Amino acid sequence: MEAFEEIYEERVEKLCSLMSPDNIGGFLFTASPNLLYMTGFSEGQMPRFLSLFVPTNDEPTFLVPALYEDQVRENTWVNRIIPWTDGEDPFDKMQSILGSCALDTSTIAVDDTLWSFFLLNLQERLPKADFISGGKYMKALRRVKSLDEKELMMKIGAITDKVMGKTIDFLEPGIPELDVVDFIQSELRKLGASRSTAEPIVGSGQYSAQPHYRPQTEKLIQQGDAVVLDFGGTLEHYHSDMTRTVFVGEPDREFRKIHDTVRKAHEAAMAFAEPGATCGDVDRAARRIITDSGYGEYFIHRTGHGIGLEIHEEPYIVEGNTTLLEPGMAFSIEPGIYIPGRYGVRIEDCVIVTETGVEPFTKFSSDLIVI
Repeated sequence: MEAFEEIYEERVEKLCSLMSPDNIGGFLFTASPNLLYMTGFSEGQMPRFLSLFVPTNDEPTFLVPALYEDQVRENTWVNRIIPWTDGEDPFDKMQSILGSCALDTSTIAVDDTLWSFFLLNLQERLPKADFISGGKYMKALRRVKSLDEKELMMKIGAITDKVMGKTIDFLEPGIPELDVVDFIQSELRKLGASRSTAEPIVGSGQYSAQPHYRPQTEKLIQQGDAVVLDFGGTLEHYHSDMTRTVFVGEPDREFRKIHDTVRKAHEAAMAFAEPGATCGDVDRAARRIITDSGYGEYFIHRTGHGIGLEIHEEPYIVEGNTTLLEPGMAFSIEPGIYIPGRYGVRIEDCVIVTETGVEPFTKFSSDLIVI
């Protein structure tokens, strides 16, 4: 942890500088990606109250269930760690922590993922404190990636490229969609990645027109099927995400037109994304191509989502989002056209904004591949 301690301490300093002008007494984190970002400790949400409190003008305090104490001490830089046992009330302990900092009557920002059960107990113990959403502070911190974060994302992107190539070589008529899912997950592990929090999408035939289709049956990939392959992996908790659409057999003329339209929309959005453009501008660049080709009603989702410690995070590439792009932001560009009952096409890459444009960290060919 010593090598990374300065990184986490710098993040705490930045968070406090964001909260201070709003007279926020501190930030209360729960088990979440935000907690991982601030401490290096990763744990999913749990029924036991685990929290990090970061006061604006004091040392952070970790309140942890006793059975997690050793893991927290081994995996974080935080020095002040207070355990609680199953026979104790953790909310009384948090009341004491805030009271010792004279913050029991302050405005406290809380993690957006804090369970309502936890928040209601805190409000009962601390009736004079004002609890507000801390989302705006963490979004401002996390949406611009550091060079270390970028390096991890470039590495997991390269692994995803390799697995996409292997998966396309694996495809053939008669193979179950679920076998392709298993193959993707196996290949990611072989190359050193962990499976993503989102299950791979392998949608063939009419199911390729369902953007978030998940294989649940023994549906076989057949001759004449479009196949949407959407997946990613994780490396040290950082995600990749990629989609390609291939065709088994000879595609008809309209499918070729649709694939070419999506590819052009993808390229237009990639070219338009640069510092100073808004997220909404990038969405419109892709949507305009698809609309002008007569398929606007079949592009039924946003053009992209931010990516990093979560597969979906800020910034969102969607109409109406006036957030300005700046170097270090990372997000997907994934236009699609979906004709119900027939087929769908999506092409997705993830990019990081540079000083002059964007650098993709998934780079597999977007040309139509016929199997």
